[in-house]
Amino acid sequence: MMKLARVVAALVSVAGLIAAAPAGAANPGPQYVGTEYDQGGGTQAIDGPLPQVEQLADQITRTTDDMLRDLARERAKLPYGSIESDHHAPPQLTTYPPAPGSPVSDQYSVTLGQRGRSTSSFVYQVAARKTDTNLEKDTSWTSFSFAGPVAVRVHKLSGTATGCLVRPESARIRTHFADGTCSFALTAAANVSVEFTPNTTNPVLHPMLVFANPPEVDVPPASDPNVLYLGPGLHQLGTVQLHSNQTVYIAGGAWVQGTFKGLGVHNVVIRGRGVIDGTYLDTGDQDSNKSRPGLIDIDCHDPGQPPHAACSTGSSNSSNVVVDGLTFVNGPRFNVRVLGDHITVHNLKVMSWWYSTDCIWAGTASLVEGNFCKVNDDALKPMTGDSVIRDNVVWQLENGAPFMISWNILTDQADFHVYDNDVIHAEHYWLSPQAIFRARHATPGHLQRFLFEDIRVEDANWRLFYIILEKHPKWYDPALGFGQISGLVFRDITAQTPFTMPNVFTGGDPDHRVSDVTLMNVAMNGTCVANAADGNFQIDPATTDQVRIVKSAHAPCSHR
Repeated sequence: MMKLARVVAALVSVAGLIAAAPAGAANPGPQYVGTEYDQGGGTQAIDGPLPQVEQLADQITRTTDDMLRDLARERAKLPYGSIESDHHAPPQLTTYPPAPGSPVSDQYSVTLGQRGRSTSSFVYQVAARKTDTNLEKDTSWTSFSFAGPVAVRVHKLSGTATGCLVRPESARIRTHFADGTCSFALTAAANVSVEFTPNTTNPVLHPMLVFANPPEVDVPPASDPNVLYLGPGLHQLGTVQLHSNQTVYIAGGAWVQGTFKGLGVHNVVIRGRGVIDGTYLDTGDQDSNKSRPGLIDIDCHDPGQPPHAACSTGSSNSSNVVVDGLTFVNGPRFNVRVLGDHITVHNLKVMSWWYSTDCIWAGTASLVEGNFCKVNDDALKPMTGDSVIRDNVVWQLENGAPFMISWNILTDQADFHVYDNDVIHAEHYWLSPQAIFRARHATPGHLQRFLFEDIRVEDANWRLFYIILEKHPKWYDPALGFGQISGLVFRDITAQTPFTMPNVFTGGDPDHRVSDVTLMNVAMNGTCVANAADGNFQIDPATTDQVRIVKSAHAPCSHR
């Protein structure tokens, strides 16, 4: 009876509020304060709702959510294409034996514990390869699969330490440090960096990465004639030409020296827990490496076609491709380029050292999810829409950008939702154009409708934004002219440290602009920015328009 009385009282209260509301009153939406910078140098104060920005964000979300449902239907047609974790899997722990000759770490060892049992997990190590600019010495990592709680103990074998932490901070992993060992518990899959104080900021000389995978699903049998099955051990394959309706399975404990190429292929799955190593392709020279293929190179361009063109629906297009679970190391060129349409790139771990070793570029109608990128060129590339890029972790070396919005895309592209990603380090030191969010656009494509939200930047102090159209002598063709970049929303972006370089927004000319850009609840070094001065922004008044910098009127820069 007391519960019923409270319900009746609540209903009466709600009814009174409705009756008291003016007829036709509507929720005005979130309130913001800040500044808009318009073409010609004019400014407008903002104090109220921004319905046009909210509508743009909602439109992008609806479009990309529809795409994800369509992509899941296509992925379900593949015999071994599932990326869904088994949430009912019993507690289990799987470690993988190293292939003969695998490079063992002299910096760290790892022990795992579950249900009263303890086991070691092999720790690999690779040396930094671009020794003229890489400030790190090497990178170590271990990989295992599990369900249920697991205890992780990372022991430092060399040097002294006073404590430890685990990045990304958003994982909220508590650590315990004693006797040179960092201990913590995991209850869900995660790709993390274990760092020992005092060396936890750039450059971290000996990174240690833990790739804690979910249990494998959709493992194909070796007997399937459409499966290239590579079990534990060393495999020296060279170039593998992919064909349609093929599955490549690389088991945990497999170390593969090979590259996988395809043109006009359909219904292809490449998955497993093994390692693809590109060292055999590495010439040791930056310029010479530019002629090398990517480790996975599924293209949609016939030889002789210009680069950066969008894929067509012609015979050279590729479609319905899944790349899942693998580790890539020492690629001398880009690592995973899967163009075409209906592309899924999931839970990859990538480590490369040279310039032009981009991490992941997926094509139209694509999902890039749950990956770890530690590369020396662009990590995540929202350049071919519509696409979703979410739940990734980036450790950016000195070159490239964690999020590259355009690198001279020739054709119009739209609808990108990039959210819930972490940048744990960005080692930008001296290359001026570098930034966390970057576009260098010298071609005629119109890039539009981008929603970046819930992006967390930890150890980075060079530059947050560098979005420009430029007459670069190497790429700009006056006969083609400029395109535009428009309709960008950056919402709930948090950068922990101060930045050395200004943030830049510049178009190509007064008719080819960077326009309709909204920075909404962007926090930099504890400041929730509401104008250009707050964040050291350089906004070219001649070639930009409707650039808004705002924060919530109530509880600015708090999580929505």
